[in-house]
Amino acid sequence: MSRSMLQPDELKTPSSISQLLGGTDPIAELGIALFEIKDIPGKGKGLVAHFNIPQGTRIICEKPLLRDGPMPRDELEGFLGTKLKAMSKESQRQFLSLHNSFPAKKPFSGIFRTNALPCGSGSSIGGVYPTSCLINHSCMPNAHNNWNSDKEHETIHAIRSIERGAEITISYDHGGTSSERQAFLKESFGFSCTCSCCALPPLSLQASDNRRTQIQNLDYAIGNPFRMESNPQESLRDCYSLIQVLDQEFDGCAGALILRLYYDAFQISIAHGDQARASIFAERAYKARVICEGEDSPETLRAKSFALKPAVHGSFEVYSRKWKSVRDSASKGLDTDDFDKWLFRQKS
Repeated sequence: MSRSMLQPDELKTPSSISQLLGGTDPIAELGIALFEIKDIPGKGKGLVAHFNIPQGTRIICEKPLLRDGPMPRDELEGFLGTKLKAMSKESQRQFLSLHNSFPAKKPFSGIFRTNALPCGSGSSIGGVYPTSCLINHSCMPNAHNNWNSDKEHETIHAIRSIERGAEITISYDHGGTSSERQAFLKESFGFSCTCSCCALPPLSLQASDNRRTQIQNLDYAIGNPFRMESNPQESLRDCYSLIQVLDQEFDGCAGALILRLYYDAFQISIAHGDQARASIFAERAYKARVICEGEDSPETLRAKSFALKPAVHGSFEVYSRKWKSVRDSASKGLDTDDFDKWLFRQKS
């Protein structure tokens, strides 16, 4: 993950090809077929890169075929049946052609359960898409899915460079060790993962499991609001440690995990009045979100606004003013490592 030392008032819309495409739907707007739908051994259908896809490229942007809302499971089949009857024949065909890991007696519910993507982080509403739902899982994904609540569409962005011929993958799980991920995927989606991470030799897999456990433990500690108030320097130290572990485990492309980390670090800083550091954390969150979600994502725009005006956040000085600083007072003339130590309040 880039550790830019640019100040927030220097933020500009990126001009590289990856970020130029990042704000568009290249298939619809530029006529670029970035992927092919192919049969993937042991997985059914999947998406394969038709060209080399740079990091940050928007691969897919599409509206859901249908969405559900919070409802008892025994009502879902009837709800979906009613929705399907109102859809066009082509949309019906697209929905019914999707994989069903739970056929049993309720085929519509089985297809929905197998394929639905949440409409937002932690949302109880799910959406089914004709193309995005063909993307298979990997515990080391090269793409990130995101629901744009303003435009009500799903986007898929490359979070690392994807070589031509490589399968495009996203993550279905919520982390944890390989055994925890396997159990979740089997119960929720009906398959066992054979990705590059899960297929590591035993010693390498154990090392990965140790890192994933450390990631969970650090993430939990960082999210403790009482510690954030009473010992914010320790919370920032954990943020610094978490970045190191994420870089090791995900080769510098941790996707959604890095987004949350930078926002946590922003909140810790701004809650104690440190606008200088908070603005830089928000800038990094903004740049990471451009890669994962694009310039038009509401959360990307929100992060950019906090980078420019951190004090407008509702948590400004909510805990104390002991770190009080102005936005443009960041340390100057430091190399990247020393700047990061200053940023995370690490002792030199």
